Amino acid sequence: MKSSGPSATRRRSIGPLLVLSSAVLAVSGCASPGPARPPSLFLPRTVTDLAAVRTGDSVTLHWTTPEKTTDGLKVKPPLTAEICRQPDGHGSTCTPIEHVTVHPGASEATDQLPSSLTSDPPALLIYRVRILNATGHSAGLSTAAFAASGAAPPPIEHLSVTPVRNGAMIEWQPQPTSAFIDLDRTQIQTAAPQKRSGKQPSQLAAPSSPAEIHLQAGRQASQAGTSKSAEQPTADPGGTIDPIAQRNMTYRYTAQRVRSLTLGGHALEIRSVLSPAITTAMRDTFPPATPAGLAAVPGTASIDLSWEPNTEPDLAGYIVYRQAVAADGTLAGAPTRLTPSLISAPAFSDVTAQPGQTYSYRVAAVDSAGNQSPTSGEARESRRNQ
Repeated sequence: MKSSGPSATRRRSIGPLLVLSSAVLAVSGCASPGPARPPSLFLPRTVTDLAAVRTGDSVTLHWTTPEKTTDGLKVKPPLTAEICRQPDGHGSTCTPIEHVTVHPGASEATDQLPSSLTSDPPALLIYRVRILNATGHSAGLSTAAFAASGAAPPPIEHLSVTPVRNGAMIEWQPQPTSAFIDLDRTQIQTAAPQKRSGKQPSQLAAPSSPAEIHLQAGRQASQAGTSKSAEQPTADPGGTIDPIAQRNMTYRYTAQRVRSLTLGGHALEIRSVLSPAITTAMRDTFPPATPAGLAAVPGTASIDLSWEPNTEPDLAGYIVYRQAVAADGTLAGAPTRLTPSLISAPAFSDVTAQPGQTYSYRVAAVDSAGNQSPTSGEARESRRNQ
């Protein structure tokens, strides 16, 4: 007999509910979609590498504009960088001073300072930047970069560079200022290999130098052993030597005066406007030093010569000259070169000397460019009879 009434009705309704619940549990056990995400606002990430350089009456800012948004998506152009400056480091307001269009990657902007910030006393300037998306929204201000207001040092005038034997002589018009001088040297031509004829002594290659280097003048440590941060400017020297400028190179030099100061615990610099560039070809026209200490020792088979070695790094060798001495002590005839090829050692044996004949000897040094020094002082000697 079939059941009827409310109980049977409840059993029939519960069955489908159980089936539905099982299906829901099976689906939820396979995967969880997680919480729903709000739509992206496409806010560029904040800048983290803002840097400031004060040169003359302006401050140049450098940073990297992010390529991603705060939620990891690719930024969408157009992008605008809003630059703000906070004078004196007081207060919480960073006043916007400029807006520039930027793209992801290396970016920069220049703040032309008003006259109120280009005279002393110096004060701390704080810069920040925020990147705005197409709707004018951003994720916030960047990390801070610091610069100094105040008077910039005078620019370098009458810069000149002259090749000298021990490098390059750099000169400029000195000024009554405590700023030191920062020199930038850029190599624009490499040295061509030297061509040599005959048998030449091998030379150690000159140390290679980087394409760009920085030199400083008018700066010295206040005490021996102090760190570079403790170095103090001295009187403007008006010139210096670049001791590592190499022969047969072409260099471009520029110069700036640099004023160092500390504001708010930050070590800062105010640089002068960059000088015009000077290009110099380091032609080797400088002969080696004259050999010194020439001595002659007689023997039965030769007259042996020796002298103090030259120390030039580009020394190629020596030439020995001989001249006969007459009975009255005067020199007879012209000097004769005894060494057709350069000799590398500071010594020579004259095996062609005739017994009983007095000779006058002199020595000259030659560098790898073929420049020859003046001849040394003479040494007179006679070969002994066997």
